[in-house]
Amino acid sequence: MTEAATFPGTRNPHTRLRFLLLLALLTPACTPSPPTTTLRVALWAGGHELEIEQQVADRYEDLHPGVRVLLESAPNGYEERLLTSIAAGHPPDVYLLDSPDVPTFVDRGLATDLAPYRDALGFAADSVFPQVLDAFRRGPAIFALPKDFTPMVIYANRAVLAGAGVEEPAPAGWTWDDFRAAAGAVTRDTDGDARPDVFGFDFPRNLYQWVPFVWSAGGDILGPGGDIATGYMDGPEALAAYAFLTGLAVDGFTPGAQFVQQGDPAREARFASGGQAFLLSGHWTLRVFRDLVADGTLDLAILPIPHHPDLDRATSVIYASGWAVPPNAANLRRAIDLAGFLASPEAQRIRVRSGLAIASRMDVAAEIAAADPTGVEQAFIALTEGARMTWGAYVRDFSRVEALAVEIMDRRLLNGEALAESAGDVARRVDEELGR
Repeated sequence: MTEAATFPGTRNPHTRLRFLLLLALLTPACTPSPPTTTLRVALWAGGHELEIEQQVADRYEDLHPGVRVLLESAPNGYEERLLTSIAAGHPPDVYLLDSPDVPTFVDRGLATDLAPYRDALGFAADSVFPQVLDAFRRGPAIFALPKDFTPMVIYANRAVLAGAGVEEPAPAGWTWDDFRAAAGAVTRDTDGDARPDVFGFDFPRNLYQWVPFVWSAGGDILGPGGDIATGYMDGPEALAAYAFLTGLAVDGFTPGAQFVQQGDPAREARFASGGQAFLLSGHWTLRVFRDLVADGTLDLAILPIPHHPDLDRATSVIYASGWAVPPNAANLRRAIDLAGFLASPEAQRIRVRSGLAIASRMDVAAEIAAADPTGVEQAFIALTEGARMTWGAYVRDFSRVEALAVEIMDRRLLNGEALAESAGDVARRVDEELGR
């Protein structure tokens, strides 16, 4: 460098040092961007629900600069894909665990015990509905932090009941006799073609739907340890429930073709349009009706499962989900922190906008109910009292039991087989599955 190209005074060493220090202060710093940590979350959400979950993920990113949350949704084949990814050593950091899948993952050591981290995560066990938390507990261990849940309830279309001169059933003391009488009264032919256009109910073909009727008769489908079906699934109380439900179909109070289908895609539309008085479902169906309720098109009541006339009350079934962390997560500490946030009150307040379920935290659920002018949310919460968690939360591969149990009433309705015969056969086969 020539002398003409030097800065004035920089040939003096002391002056040059002062100049360089000044230059460093005046020159904008080029600091490197913080490294980004990507946390993957596996879930089965789709559509609007996935959009809501993305809002939760975005909020976590806002609170944790340098962390990116990637939602990986698999609405179909979720359990199989999740099991494969964990076994292959490429698990998500956090995954959503459905209550019927708890034994599959917990018994195989595929979920981290989160109980030791409760204080760090600000998770208080007594802040959650107890039946929901119990689904994810094994002794003192907690293998998932509850997200949300729903009991099964009876939706009632008040306009259909009123049109048939039927008074709205009282939630307390509603029996099978009351239900049958109401279903029969509303079932009628309105267009003169000698076929009913309005029905009382839709036939509950699948175990997840009809199990509360067995419980509400004082029976069960499995023994207390969940390891035997004979004497329970074919017991007198269960047979009474099957007889009650199939009787509704035989007498024409349900759509005739429903019982030979895996599902009834028209049932919600039929209910909302006045073609059906009662609908058995969970909170997830409420979002389908929410706008209709808000604009007064649908006058909706939420009722408990009706119970056997010899009992005082019904026992519903609860289905729940929670956030779990695989033990081989790439960044276990951060994954546990994320799971804690996904179950936090802030996340649950964002999530309830989806309308799919009830927040697992009692305080958040109470807030939502207080803000609901229709009273529907409070009715759902009230019906959690005395409800039981699905057997699937405690019996591994319970889907095999469900697949067999669907035959019991099908064989009666399709082939005219005696319920005691079909139930006894299915119970024996379930025992074989449970013994494997």
